Amino acid sequence: MTVWRERLDVTSNWAIVLATGLTTFTLGAADVPHYTLLLGLALIAIAILIEGRRYRYLHHSKWRLYLMERGFFADLLDSRGAADAFDWRAILAADLRRRQFLIGWLTAVRVRLRRNYLWLLYFMTAVWMVKLFIHPTRVHSVSDLGAHLQIGEFIPWWFVAVSAASFVLGATVLALTAPTAERLEDWSGPYGGAAASAPGPELGACSPPRL
Repeated sequence: MTVWRERLDVTSNWAIVLATGLTTFTLGAADVPHYTLLLGLALIAIAILIEGRRYRYLHHSKWRLYLMERGFFADLLDSRGAADAFDWRAILAADLRRRQFLIGWLTAVRVRLRRNYLWLLYFMTAVWMVKLFIHPTRVHSVSDLGAHLQIGEFIPWWFVAVSAASFVLGATVLALTAPTAERLEDWSGPYGGAAASAPGPELGACSPPRL
């Protein structure tokens, strides 16, 4: 679990360093094209996809640790407590033989997007807009803004604007509709009980037995 936690932090650090470096590079020179920041947004999107996979493994490792904490350590510390009704050893052994993730990859991506990356995407978008308005010259009219948005002679300004707006809006919707990490990692709460009785698309029909 510690290894996956560290790998998760590494991905986030890469994205932050990338955003900082591109901001300094693009705003520091007027001849640097604005679409450099759009390429940065694409790289951050790739980082989100990688981090979603890593969070999926971290989430599953936390669930395995929860099994041991509740089934083994709690009983070891207080053997007078009531015995749990579930066979945690059989559940853990079955999962070790054949791992079955509790959440899907898309859900993991959305959780990390909501947790860390949405504000980073907003920051990069704001830097991109500042770049459009000040470089290579100041924008004084809508036509000037359209000329700045256009990429070469092949990609019109409206395509760039619609693509960027769709990307940011889509990321916002995915993040705001995602469950929180605290909710997904509360296996003893009402969310875990609901998932056990009726597994949905977030957990999948082949999830390990829930507590």
